[in-house]
Amino acid sequence: MEWAFEDPKDLASAANLEPVGLERGQVSGWTCWDPYLYLAVPTKGIDANKLTWLTVRMYSSTQADLLDIYYKSTEGHWCLGGKLPIEKGWATYRVDLVGNSWRETQTGEASRQWGGPCKRVATLRIDPGNQAGRWIIVDDVRLLPADAGLVEGVTVEPRGTMMVKTLHVPRTIEAGERIVVSAEVAARAPKDLKEGTAFCRLWKGDTILRVSDRVVSLAGGPISLQFSIPTSSYWYPGSLRVEVGCHELDLDKNGLEPCSEIALTNRRIGQAKPPVAELRSIGSDAAIFVNNQPIPGFMYASHGGLHIEHHKEMARNGIHLYSDWFGASHYSDMGHVEPGRYDYGEFDRYFAAILDADPDAYFLPHIGVTGPLWWQKAHPDEMCRFEDGSTGPTSFASELWKREMGDDLGKLVAYLRRAPYADRIIGYIIYGGYTAEWQMWGTWQKSRDDYSRPAVNAFRAFLGRKYIDDRRLRAAWNDPDVTIAAATMPDWAKRRPGGPLTLRDPESERQAMDFYEFTSNMTADALLHFARVAREAAGDKALVGTYYGYLTAHGINQQDSGHLAARRVFDSPYIDFLMSPPNYWFRKPGETSTFMAPSDSLRMRGKLWLDESDHRTHLSVPDAGYGRADNLEDTLGVFWREFAEVLCKRAAVSWYDMAGGWFAHPRILSDMGRAHAIMKGSLSLRKPFAPEVGVFVDAESFYWMRPTDANRALVLDQVVTLPQAGVPWDFCLLSDIDAPWLPDYKFYIFLNAFCVNADRREAIAAKLEHSKATALFVYAPGYFDGSGVSLQNMEALTGIRIAKSDTNGKPQLILDAADPLAGGIGPVDPVGAKTIVAPLFYADDPDVRIAGRLVSGNQPGLVVKKKSGWTSIYSAAMPLPPSLIRNMAREAGVHAWIETDDALYADNQFLGIHAATEGRKAVMLPAGVWASDALSGRRLPMREQTVVLDMRRGSTVLLGLHGPE
Repeated sequence: MEWAFEDPKDLASAANLEPVGLERGQVSGWTCWDPYLYLAVPTKGIDANKLTWLTVRMYSSTQADLLDIYYKSTEGHWCLGGKLPIEKGWATYRVDLVGNSWRETQTGEASRQWGGPCKRVATLRIDPGNQAGRWIIVDDVRLLPADAGLVEGVTVEPRGTMMVKTLHVPRTIEAGERIVVSAEVAARAPKDLKEGTAFCRLWKGDTILRVSDRVVSLAGGPISLQFSIPTSSYWYPGSLRVEVGCHELDLDKNGLEPCSEIALTNRRIGQAKPPVAELRSIGSDAAIFVNNQPIPGFMYASHGGLHIEHHKEMARNGIHLYSDWFGASHYSDMGHVEPGRYDYGEFDRYFAAILDADPDAYFLPHIGVTGPLWWQKAHPDEMCRFEDGSTGPTSFASELWKREMGDDLGKLVAYLRRAPYADRIIGYIIYGGYTAEWQMWGTWQKSRDDYSRPAVNAFRAFLGRKYIDDRRLRAAWNDPDVTIAAATMPDWAKRRPGGPLTLRDPESERQAMDFYEFTSNMTADALLHFARVAREAAGDKALVGTYYGYLTAHGINQQDSGHLAARRVFDSPYIDFLMSPPNYWFRKPGETSTFMAPSDSLRMRGKLWLDESDHRTHLSVPDAGYGRADNLEDTLGVFWREFAEVLCKRAAVSWYDMAGGWFAHPRILSDMGRAHAIMKGSLSLRKPFAPEVGVFVDAESFYWMRPTDANRALVLDQVVTLPQAGVPWDFCLLSDIDAPWLPDYKFYIFLNAFCVNADRREAIAAKLEHSKATALFVYAPGYFDGSGVSLQNMEALTGIRIAKSDTNGKPQLILDAADPLAGGIGPVDPVGAKTIVAPLFYADDPDVRIAGRLVSGNQPGLVVKKKSGWTSIYSAAMPLPPSLIRNMAREAGVHAWIETDDALYADNQFLGIHAATEGRKAVMLPAGVWASDALSGRRLPMREQTVVLDMRRGSTVLLGLHGPE
């Protein structure tokens, strides 16, 4: 099996090469730290029993550590390993994969073998040495069967020398003109070295702006080189450096230097004025305006290097807004490349390259604020610390980090707003933390953070603000010896006590509760600090946003996420938009798509939600996971499902190509262009809309819960299936229940309203009575009031008398088939979570209608009670199936659009349906409304307000809604 790179499809993706070149059957580029290349693998995988040797012909401009090989098997085993060091120059590397030094894995000892136990490889990657600052070329990769003639090792090809005799370049150049370079080189080459590749590179600081190369004869006599290199009219003025050389020849120091400086001028400096980018209301919801003109929030993002061919594909299909990345999650220099030296060349290269390809481009770039590696090494005490004593990147509590990186961010924004491309940047996505999403560094690790000295000091300051003095702290923590000045953070045992107990005991667990409240506010403090810096540097004329508010994403790790200070961030004047990927659970073809945050609370504040759609298309590597589509049909079904939700939620979307090429198919690109046109056309027609269902999550109640699987059952598992209930819904923070802008709903769902004080209880009651609504309360509503526990407070909130059983059990129900809530559901497994929880709650009220009983104990677990002007439903079980939610909504007077459990997204302008099953779908439209195919405009036939659609599982239909006539 061979990857000769004559066909670009041989390369699945490349990362940390700048720029990535794929010409003449070679992949080339300048390395950032940890470059790697994913090779295209056949759909059925590679037989690791038959193909056991790897050969790679490769060039490296300097030595590096190891040629590493990464595999992942079809059954999920993976490992990384290598034994051969990278040599300078051209060399062929031969590795016996059976005997390779397999070392890094998280899938068990059985993975430390080529192909894993199943011997079928789904993913193959080569890592050509970790070191940055090298030019590498990969010419050919092969997998071979074992053969007696194969010998493991490195065969280095002979090299010659070169002496630069003359080098002529212009002294000055205006941006947009061509640079003519001529040189005469004397070469000495070994007898067998007949040809070489001469190159000319144009540098700005540490960044290569242009590369030109050609094959030359090395057989005797001087070599005359001429290059004509275009410059960009968008390059920042300054000093450029021209370098000439030959990959096969080492420089003879007796000649001239191979580099020469050019002064670049640019008339656009001072002429390219930054745009005025802002959010304005259209149809009561935020839309992006640039220089007083609305633009659709529809963009493309590429990660892992500049992939200009994919930006060109987007531009050809009408998409001109890009949200690409600078920096990385674990380190980002923002142009501060070493102490006291700034170099913004990578920014100039990126923006100019895109604008040269797409002059209509606008940008909303990602800017990383984690300290650069040199800074982290210089300030080890400012790094986060895990409980086991190991360290991670910069602590969110580090004041030095916030101050110095904030200064770097301000300088970078100022630089960009003076640049020749300043008129094309509409805002900034400021990111940090684990996976760039402001998650605590240890959110998904066994040894979590942050126990660093900056964090401990900040924790004590937090306690001082909260408790004022030691007396109050001792009473809260039930510890007669604790002091604010010496308070410690809870260890793992206190954070995660284990066992089925779902709720905290505030008498004995307040230390852990305070810790989690602190870490979320520490994260919010850091995030908002950098948002403020960006806002002030941009003078309120650019959009600023980031990732935050993930209250449905972390399951058992929700408390460890750092995302529970959601309302603070939502309310901040420094934030215009927030964002997340779609939920990673239940996102396969045929399932649903939901945002990770209560985005409607953000929307109703006049702000924008940005959906960073990283759905894995069928063009991603086979082991990409997270709901990867297997074929084009499923890819398009998921694409239109995602777009339907974005459109109906009045959100923005960034189609995130995580590897370069996920959307590079004519049909995908064409459909993206059509979707962009639909969003653009929808803005002028948008009207206010509020659904009839409101779903509420309480960030603060997570502090009162232990990190258990109940997190997932209560919120994540419930939210991701709600689109299948057949009713549109808003997703909101419970703390917004008394906000004057919150609409009145017919049906309220309170997922985890566990800590409800008297004021909030009164606000909820007032809202329900005013709306004459139905409310669903789940598991332990109102059990805490901020100080202690009370079953009476539960009754005061729900209107239903609730009892508690301290026994362990599954929060599951057997529904009463005769009750209206069970209508149409049919015989099913017990409803609710399979996890064991404690305590169990149940209704102990003679005045309720019993719709279901707990599997554990047969007590009433799903009950309905009519109150004065409103109806209360209590469920001891979670999560509840979409069909049950649909029946509750219908009983509350909500219009159900569809009876089948297909994902539905709707406002008053569009309706999207994603089929969970094959077959006929009956869509029931409200009175006076008719529907068209949103793509073709064709009016659909309708009978008795019902549109019938025949759908394939995993397909999506997007309808336009019209009327009443």
